[in-house]
Amino acid sequence: MARLTLGEAAQAMGGRLSLAEKERGRVGETTVVTGYSIDSRTLKAGDLFFAIVGPRVDGHDFARQAAEKGAVAVVVAKGGPGRYPEAPAVLRVDDTTKALQDLGGHVRRRGVLKVVGITGSAGKTTAKEMTGSVLDRRFRTYRSEGNFNNAWGLPLTLLRMEDTADAAVLEMGMSYKGEIARLVEIADPDVGVILNVLPVHLEHFGSIAGIAAAKGEMFRGLRQDAIAVWNADDARVARLGKAFGGTSLSYGMAAKKAGVKAEEVVSLGLKGSRFNLRFGDVRAPVRLQIPGRHHVYNALAAAAVGFACGLDASEIAAGLGQMRPAAMRGVLHRRQDGVEVLDDSYNSNPAAMERAIELLAETAPRGRRILAAGDMLELGPAAARAHARIGSLASRAGIDLLVAVGPLSKRMAAAAGKTTGPRGAGRASARTATEVRHYDSAEEAATFLASEIRPGDLVLVKGSRGIKMERIVRALLGEGPAGGTH
Repeated sequence: MARLTLGEAAQAMGGRLSLAEKERGRVGETTVVTGYSIDSRTLKAGDLFFAIVGPRVDGHDFARQAAEKGAVAVVVAKGGPGRYPEAPAVLRVDDTTKALQDLGGHVRRRGVLKVVGITGSAGKTTAKEMTGSVLDRRFRTYRSEGNFNNAWGLPLTLLRMEDTADAAVLEMGMSYKGEIARLVEIADPDVGVILNVLPVHLEHFGSIAGIAAAKGEMFRGLRQDAIAVWNADDARVARLGKAFGGTSLSYGMAAKKAGVKAEEVVSLGLKGSRFNLRFGDVRAPVRLQIPGRHHVYNALAAAAVGFACGLDASEIAAGLGQMRPAAMRGVLHRRQDGVEVLDDSYNSNPAAMERAIELLAETAPRGRRILAAGDMLELGPAAARAHARIGSLASRAGIDLLVAVGPLSKRMAAAAGKTTGPRGAGRASARTATEVRHYDSAEEAATFLASEIRPGDLVLVKGSRGIKMERIVRALLGEGPAGGTH
């Protein structure tokens, strides 16, 4: 946790510090902040509370609650000290979100710290964890907490980072134009990474060209002495990488001129994959523990960062080999009765769902291959066609049972029902069609699957965040009722 005094925090944020009369002598400019919070429900005594104004909640309405729970001070943009009599100290700023960001940027710049920023349409969290695992071989490395990758989460990550850290790997997401630019301004990465540009968030950006331009803010915001790492097999990313004026390092499997490459890639199904890592004349065997051939790209991004930071191939291979998937992002659970549940429920998009189908098609469980697929959100006008395509792909891949979840997935179910899969896909059976079920909610789908599942079955669960597909996983693992909350 960054150790700052109230005085230093006020100066970094351009704020005005006011002390409660009753607290004078106990709280002052030299008082050390012990934590940082934007949520009064999880705030701890000694935290500095930021009254963030969000789309649905105004943190100013909870400043009193934060003070009563022990906040050392509240950062506000509305009202003066008289409005918050319970607070030991009040830090008045013009904009609480900007104040949080400025304080995070202050912490990033006050010491020697190697910062890696990672963005992309898919795979950010996995790439972040892989990169962290690689850098751990040489540095005391801190990672973004969970999916703390936005205008509030990234500065909070910097503030909550241990002062002893040598390196930080920060995930950078976006919901609107200019967001990546601001995150880069705050974090000032030494290495910036763009993983891919996919038709995700079309609802907000209108076109994939708009998404590419927004992702390109990563490289446009980098210092010229920073290093750009980019996916040479993604044409849109490659254009962004080649336009960067400083040092860059590309990676890929197909591109001949990629600096970091994966050769002899072998999928091991649910056991992961293996490949030979090449960087110039240097080669090293890599064994990934996370299922899915597509994760080789995330591994290559992490490897490229490792080389950019001075690690050797053996250190990088060891770091990649030790990495395990983050919660809800490709974690395989095995029940005592032989049922396997592959939990990839955190989020989804068309490209990621296609990769999930490919992985499921490569497996050979004793029982059925089952795909529980939830709605893919924020696709705008492309939603109907995208869901229908996934349904057709699932049937053609020979999936035994498709459980489509959510209103948009009605298109998925309908398309799957109209598509005939190959005879004996994956096994010598007489099957010619995928069994299809549709449910409006994850709770209904969970109830069905919990009663339908049989020993030896493999269930892959995936869907966008808003569909709450993790409830299906919880039901199948007996961690709560099918309709329970997460």
